[in-house]
Amino acid sequence: MAKLLALSVCFCFLVLGASSISFRQQPEENACEFQRLNAQRPDNRIESEGGYIETWNPNNQEFECAGVALSRLVLRRNALRRPFYSNAPQEIFIQQGRGYFGLIFPGCPSTYEEPAQQGRRHQSQRAPRRFEGEDQSQQQQQDSHQKVRRFDEGDLIAVPTGVALWMYNDHDTDVVAISLTDTNNNDNQLDQFPRRFNLAGNHEQEFLRYQQQSRQSRRRSLPYSPYSPQSQPRKEEREFSPRGQHSRRERAGQEEENEGGNIFSGFTPEFLAQAFQVDDRQIVQNLRGENESEEEGAIVTVRGGLRILSPDRKRRADEEEEYDEDEYEYDEEERRRGRGNGIEETICTASVKKNIGRNRSPDIYNPQAGSLKTANDLNLLILRWLGLSAEYGNLYRNALFVPHYNTNAHSIIYALRGRAHVQVVDSNGDRVFDEELQEGHVLVVPQNFAVAGKSQSDNFEYVAFKTDSRPSIANLAGENSIIDNLPEEVVANSYGLPREQARQLKNNNPFKFFVPPSQQSLRAVA
Repeated sequence: MAKLLALSVCFCFLVLGASSISFRQQPEENACEFQRLNAQRPDNRIESEGGYIETWNPNNQEFECAGVALSRLVLRRNALRRPFYSNAPQEIFIQQGRGYFGLIFPGCPSTYEEPAQQGRRHQSQRAPRRFEGEDQSQQQQQDSHQKVRRFDEGDLIAVPTGVALWMYNDHDTDVVAISLTDTNNNDNQLDQFPRRFNLAGNHEQEFLRYQQQSRQSRRRSLPYSPYSPQSQPRKEEREFSPRGQHSRRERAGQEEENEGGNIFSGFTPEFLAQAFQVDDRQIVQNLRGENESEEEGAIVTVRGGLRILSPDRKRRADEEEEYDEDEYEYDEEERRRGRGNGIEETICTASVKKNIGRNRSPDIYNPQAGSLKTANDLNLLILRWLGLSAEYGNLYRNALFVPHYNTNAHSIIYALRGRAHVQVVDSNGDRVFDEELQEGHVLVVPQNFAVAGKSQSDNFEYVAFKTDSRPSIANLAGENSIIDNLPEEVVANSYGLPREQARQLKNNNPFKFFVPPSQQSLRAVA
């Protein structure tokens, strides 16, 4: 009986583990057939009061093949990215700056709490925590919320589908964050288009412009019929329009506008007043975004700075090395319990970030060539749920990363700093990319396409987002590569080489991934 019970428990965990793994949908037919790949730059910028958001066109074939969308967020001093959630999981890489962020997991409790007002909640007997920058005489005993986390340059942040996110910059240096949204993920039950569901404001949606362009293009490609659904106004357009405005078809230029309200804008004031139990009309109006100025946008400037509820012992804002809370907790758990199996980590306490930047110990390192740091589901468990991973690479001048391919993932390479000559080869042996990849450009390398790169600057730094939580890389050259692991006879006969030359092909490169500059290159630099 005991054995049967143990077997049942093991099976239960196996099923739960399997159900938490995220699978991807297949792209449309021929979406990944390329004659040429292109390095992409952002083609739209949305200005706000406290910064701006730039987006890449998700309708480009490369992004449609990979099933992803990309955006870049810039937060200035005291800027707050107002909360929103998305229809697909995200990975956010902090290219520059530091600050605070919060993820609101539905159903999880508020664990950061000020002493409650008497009669509303049980009065805490513990010494009250204080807001950043607030002295003891200014304490307000009313706030509670979910965990607030620090982010720093080089952090990778994992954001599950439907989990609300906000970010804040409390330093003088601008925050630059690169966000990848995995629209082909099975967690996305809508169409293959990125959507931002804003929880505040009345501002332009990041990707709405492209969605409208795609819709108009499809309408033009269809034959006209007065009975087709496309020729008929939607029911909601005929009968009423939210907030007492004109229908979308009656707006300027007879085109759908790019601006959109937040998720509360469509509810009537009566519904919201009852749902939030508030009588103040202005509260409801602000909740619906009715009193917004055009300049505010998705990023607002907090006058006097945002007061963050944070334990005193974790204040490290002015220190050189930030306290890595998630890494610390994981290491403590490992030491206390031995090897972790992931069961002890619930969604409410899950680690959601890992630093893979250049200031941390790399997974691969060659002092003459470069370094590589990876985040996957082995060192950041939540990535198993998202079905994503990422790596940060730093390649020195004239050093090369060997030809390789991802066996189970697309790779979306974003150039952080510097430039590199990159080549990509498809299944026909055609070179579909042979150009310089420059700072701020994005290159999508489809699954199983081979890629190699050589740095053209002192440091070529990049982040590569991968569409699998544990991507497998197959090197085509160097130690322990596919060629190195073939029998000598197979190499000799496959390439028509004498045994000696086959041996050279297999053994001459002792490096695994990064190849230092050749002597000729070093002499040229000198």
